[in-house]
Amino acid sequence: MIIVPASDLNGVADTIAAALQSSDVYVAPGLKGSEGLTTTLTDAVPGDGSIAVVVLPPDADLGAVYDLELLSRISEKVPQKTVVLAVGDDIQATSTAIDRDDALAIANTNEAAADGDTQTALVETVQQIVEETPSSPGGDTGGGGADWLLPVIIGGAVLLAAGGTAIGLLARRRRAPKAVTATDPVPAGIRLRVNRLRELRVDYANLPGNAVAAETAAGIDALASHVEQLFVRLDAKAEADQVVLAEAEYSDKLARLVAALEPDYLLDLLTRPDLWDAPDERVAEVREALAAVTTQIVDNIKQVNARKGLLFQVSLDSLIGRSELRDWERQFKENSGE
Repeated sequence: MIIVPASDLNGVADTIAAALQSSDVYVAPGLKGSEGLTTTLTDAVPGDGSIAVVVLPPDADLGAVYDLELLSRISEKVPQKTVVLAVGDDIQATSTAIDRDDALAIANTNEAAADGDTQTALVETVQQIVEETPSSPGGDTGGGGADWLLPVIIGGAVLLAAGGTAIGLLARRRRAPKAVTATDPVPAGIRLRVNRLRELRVDYANLPGNAVAAETAAGIDALASHVEQLFVRLDAKAEADQVVLAEAEYSDKLARLVAALEPDYLLDLLTRPDLWDAPDERVAEVREALAAVTTQIVDNIKQVNARKGLLFQVSLDSLIGRSELRDWERQFKENSGE
């Protein structure tokens, strides 16, 4: 079991990142079946060093403040453009080669489809991301391939045989990926809200020396991740009516939260409280609303996992009472074409 205090999380990322400087696959030492898993994943990743895969044990406690924190820290430190992370059967992915949300959706979809088979989920995720990644110009086709083979041919039969083996290995490592459905299980309207939340998270994370802003950034990231997890699991495990109920519930609540988190409201309250009446009360309302919605979504995820009907109990009454937030919520919906 790996137990990592939150303060040591960066050290864990550093250790993994150091290993990924010379390899595209990191499987935690002592993990059962690690040798075979390492071989399978090494065969699955492309040979161009574009994708890294990290596997940690299912009972790992990484001390992260939010779900994607370790993934984010690793991706910032490694040369690979895409990082796929598994903590047990929880599959995550981020990428600069394709849209980050698309990479995460691919990982979540394959996690749900694999039904606990982590190796299959990882291989399918890697293959789908390879398929979705645009080919770079001047790649493996053309005269470069012939130039590479020429010295092998000249070198004689022994070198030719060795070259043939190398080509076979490359071909196996770059085999055509299997088709995996990449349809986003998150409804379009909810996806717009999640995307906006992630944009707002950056604003709060970049506010220096403000503990409330830092906590808000972490809370926004956790909320966005949990929203995605809810709809991924609903798509895989629940009846269609439950998806419709969840979409109706969170379309309004997330729009209201987005309005409260916009720079003109909470961020302004944190930077210029002197220009607002009852600033502390207003800040507390938004923070409580963010925590309440996140808690309800986590409860909903547990209900989906237990094959139970969804229960909604959060009302956000305090935010509803703010007329300026109603105006901003209405503006967000209009800008989104709703």
